[in-house]
Amino acid sequence: MTQTVPAPTRAEFRACAERLLDFLAAQFDAEGRHRTHPEAPAFHYKLVYVFNYGGRRGLALRVLDHLEQTLIAADGSFRDPQLNGADSQYLYQAGWLAWGCAALGRFDLARRLARRAAAAQDPAFGGFWNATDLGRVQWLLNSSSAAAGCAAAGELAPARAAARYMARLYERQPDPANRFYFSLDAQGEVIAQGGAEPTRNFFDLHGWARPAMLATAIAGLVWTGRQTGEAAHYDLAQRYAAVILSHRHHPERMQFASKSGWAVLQLAPHRPDPALRAYAEGVGRRALELQAPDGSVDVRGWPGLAQGAPPAITLNNGCDWALTALALGHGGA
Repeated sequence: MTQTVPAPTRAEFRACAERLLDFLAAQFDAEGRHRTHPEAPAFHYKLVYVFNYGGRRGLALRVLDHLEQTLIAADGSFRDPQLNGADSQYLYQAGWLAWGCAALGRFDLARRLARRAAAAQDPAFGGFWNATDLGRVQWLLNSSSAAAGCAAAGELAPARAAARYMARLYERQPDPANRFYFSLDAQGEVIAQGGAEPTRNFFDLHGWARPAMLATAIAGLVWTGRQTGEAAHYDLAQRYAAVILSHRHHPERMQFASKSGWAVLQLAPHRPDPALRAYAEGVGRRALELQAPDGSVDVRGWPGLAQGAPPAITLNNGCDWALTALALGHGGA
């Protein structure tokens, strides 16, 4: 007789989140600086939102103060010019920073970041330009993060334009039963190529994939819907969530599910669906399984990471899993 394993409780998810937050917090000094990489935005940008979301507002404020005083220029770019180019992660990082600034009430800084990011937006199709292994493209991950930052900052024109980009990307998929591609070209057409990093260029509905690649699209569309009151953004977020749920195997157990549980819980109040909650709980259960004794998430079983992950991936991946564990511990995002 097969025994049913009881679902984790909210208390268990909260405990998981607290262990993750303790692991993350230990990496910062009393001034909000990362102990080993104090000059690198990559070790700070996501923590402003995550620490605040996790109830550690004081630490979030200190990290933000360090960023503002040391790493962010007056125009919203990073002071190190090498961190702002089309081949950088500026759009993704600025989007998360703008979310965090808005959550802390720093709408002035959120707008500065959002307006700087919007300078990279395509005027015709609404995506944000990136240089990837596929060339110059409008890439979903960075575009959706920048869009969410714009929405959080109240910069609604670029947020709406980015939503149109995400609608076009969804509607023009050439092989939706098998793959969801992440980029548009200059003509606004989907780039149906795998490139050198396939899991960063498409979501494979049959094999190993990264559900988290769709998470900022879902959350960003939800935030745009909340800011504008326009229900179409929730509808589109629901379609993006359906891409994850349509995976033929168990997407909630994939190692890059991480923040996708939090993202679908953002959507759930607006488009109630038991499948969203069930998926998020599956992601949370996976976090409990993967959590190491030090509170981090063990990534050694992931493709290419048998020897461990670089420190920035360990840090930011921990942030992503913490978001889902926190949302489940709260009872909703």
